[in-house]
Amino acid sequence: MPENEDAMDLWLTVQTQWRAGGMGIVGLDYAEVRVWAKELGITMTPAMWGKIRRLERLTLEVSHATK
Repeated sequence: MPENEDAMDLWLTVQTQWRAGGMGIVGLDYAEVRVWAKELGITMTPAMWGKIRRLERLTLEVSHATK
């Protein structure tokens, strides 16, 4: 879907920007998400943040379910 291309480009780019703790990954480093969005020319609207946060939440659920 064309309306999700920017979100997917950003998502794939920030896959090295996870914060981790003693229990594994805990979430994305949002400051770095902003940096990469700017680098890619993507405006971080509330809708874009929502897409990234949904992908983050799904990734965390899968990651924590496999432990």
